[in-house]
Amino acid sequence: MNECECLPGCPFFHDKMDNMPAMADIFKNRYCLGDHFTCARHRIFESLGRDRVPHDMFPNDGEYADTLLVTA
Repeated sequence: MNECECLPGCPFFHDKMDNMPAMADIFKNRYCLGDHFTCARHRIFESLGRDRVPHDMFPNDGEYADTLLVTA
């Protein structure tokens, strides 16, 4: 798997995870460096665009992403 194209500028990792480096590493390994197509944030990015990714969405917020995608 390749690194997610969103990682370098992802506000989730550069703004939200500063005080939780261990959790950030877990998320990065699983979603950004692993299967980024299962990342809730990436799914919204791909379907609705970068501007529509909620700032409070975690990579594992699949239900949140599903709700947004159904109502879009």
